[in-house]
Order: sequence, then structure tokens, then C-alpha cells
Amino acid sequence: MKQKIKLTVFVLLIAFISSYAFIKFKKSRDEDPYKMFGIFAKVYDIVIARYVEPVDQNKLILGAYRGGVQSLNEDNSFITKDIMEKIKDRFNLKGNVGIKVTKRGNYAQVVYSNPKSDAYKEGIKPGTIIRKINSMQAFNMSLYEIEAMLHGKVGEKVAIDFYSSDLSKDIEKQFEYKEYKPVDFKIDTIKETKVFHLFYFTDNSFEAMKKYISETETPIIDIRYSLDNNYNKMVDFASYLKGKTLTVQKHTRDKDDEIKSTISEFCKGEKTIFLATSSLTMNAADVFANLLKGTDYIKIVGGRTSGSAYDYTTLKLDSGDYVNIATTMYKPITKKGLLPDIRSFIDDDEIINAVKRFLKEEKKEKKDGDKEKAA
Repeated sequence: MKQKIKLTVFVLLIAFISSYAFIKFKKSRDEDPYKMFGIFAKVYDIVIARYVEPVDQNKLILGAYRGGVQSLNEDNSFITKDIMEKIKDRFNLKGNVGIKVTKRGNYAQVVYSNPKSDAYKEGIKPGTIIRKINSMQAFNMSLYEIEAMLHGKVGEKVAIDFYSSDLSKDIEKQFEYKEYKPVDFKIDTIKETKVFHLFYFTDNSFEAMKKYISETETPIIDIRYSLDNNYNKMVDFASYLKGKTLTVQKHTRDKDDEIKSTISEFCKGEKTIFLATSSLTMNAADVFANLLKGTDYIKIVGGRTSGSAYDYTTLKLDSGDYVNIATTMYKPITKKGLLPDIRSFIDDDEIINAVKRFLKEEKKEKKDGDKEKAA
């Protein structure tokens, strides 16, 4: 019994000493981040000396660079000079696949799919996970590289390996690069309810949105998969719906600027407007949701937004390599993502069901209130 007590005390003592040492190490590391370079050197030496197979030292260091910038923001990229030489001209080519993606950990996820594209017709919708592009694993590529691969010469083909929408299997298809023009918006009828899918903040979609709201009993503006970064036009959309002039803050390391709405017409707020969001709601759409949050007649429904609203800049290093990093942030933004007023799974049907439940409960509350007043 005494031996067990001694052993327990010994283990607790070791645990205390280890915890204290870790806290001291973390504190000293946080006070002087440059000490981390020494740790990196030690880890590097251990890997070179002890890894089971011969190590490509350049690959190890480049991996550290890439992981470093992506740890701050998954859309940051480190691009080696040899890769940049191969892909830099692709962005100037007219052909594209009709989709846009973002990085989600070790995979690429579609955030926009042009409704007129072959990719959309084959089932590559917003939320689809891209595994490979031309047999190259997406997790081995930065976002910058993936975006480049989605551009090519009109008429050429590209192979895309993706998970089906129900994740039951993965599919590989050949797609031809074409000149797809962006679709600003799309109006769908889902479960007998008209939904306004807003992809881009443009004059065209602004006029269409106003008309849709005036003609629709239950307006649902879907920004779940908008990747637009037109903040100047977006603030006009938000001001119109909010019923007053709004501003957006544009923040860099050097200065802050303000983007102000220029419109003088506003929504009357005579009906409840629903704003559908998801974890793929980012950039101007995310700021849009933040601007409208708390408006009496606007209810946000769906999932938490991404909490991401940045502009990126590609910088060339003396080595000839490149870093593509976020250099501008737009506010208001909730970095952890904006919570909706009405939580729902982000499937189309679930969004509609959540809206209908809300309206039913609201109608019941109003009816009960009228009864109380009459009594």
C-alpha cells in the first residue's frame, strides 16, 4: 500500500515538473519567437538523422515555408520559382472550368460553380471536394496552384477527380476549358419557394434582387456560396436592405480606409427577408451578412460564416520564389464566423424547412398575442 502511495506521489511530482517546464518553455518561446528557429534547427537535424528513409532536404524546408504561411490563413500560399514559372501565365488564358475553390485543410472545396458550366452539370456544385487535378493531389498544391490549374487554353482538357455530392464515391471526369462568363445570380424554385442565389455583387444582380424582393412573399437571398470581393458594390446592397447608409472598413498594416454606400434608395422593410449563409460564405458576402445582422426584418438562416474577408498580394522573394498572402482585411467581420439567427443544415431543403418553421412559429406567437390582447 505504501509503495502504491509513493508511486502515485512520484508520478504526480513528475507530471507537475513536466507541466511547469512546459509552461516555462512556452512563456519563454512566446516572449522571444526567434528561439523557435533554434527548435526548428533541432527538429530538422533529428529528421535528417533519424527518419526511416533518406530525406529530401529541400522538400523538408519548402514544406516548412508552405506550412508556415498557411498556418496563419489557409488561403496563403508559398510558391517555388520553378512552379511559378510553369503556372504564372495560366491566369491570362481565356479558358476555365467554371468553378472556384478554397483550401480546407488538406483538400480543396468548391465555393462557386457556374450554373452554365459542364462541371456544374456533372455534379460539381458548391461544397464539392476536389481530390485531384490532372492526377496531382490537391493537398500537395497551394490554393494559388489549384486556381492556376483551373485555367487553360480554350479547347484543351483537364481531368478533375472529385467526391460525389453524397460522398458515396469519387468520380474522375475530363472537362474542356471554355470561356465561361460569371453568372451574377440565379433564381431557383425549391419546395415551391423562390430562392435568389446571389453570386456576384453587380448592377445587374442589384436590380434583379430589388425586383425579386418586391414580387416574392418570402424572399430568401442565398449567399452561401458567394466568393465575390466587390466591396464597393456590396455596401450598396447592404445599405439598400438595411434601410440606411452603411460603411465598410478597409484595413491594411499601414492605414485604414472607408468604403461608403453611394445609393439614396432603401428597402422599406415591410416583409421578413431571409439571408442564407454557410461556412463557405466569405469575403464580401461575409461582411454583407455582418452588416445586416441585427436588422429587425432580416433573419440569417443556415450555418456559421467563414469569418474570412481578405485581399491577397503576390510578392516575389530575392530567391525567385513567391509568397501570396493576405494584405488587406475588410470589416465588420467576425473572425470565428457569424452565427445565424436560425440554425439549419445548409442543404437547400433544410434551409427552406427552417424558414417555414420560423414563419409558422412567428404566426403562432402573433395569434397567441392577439388572443391575450382580446382577453
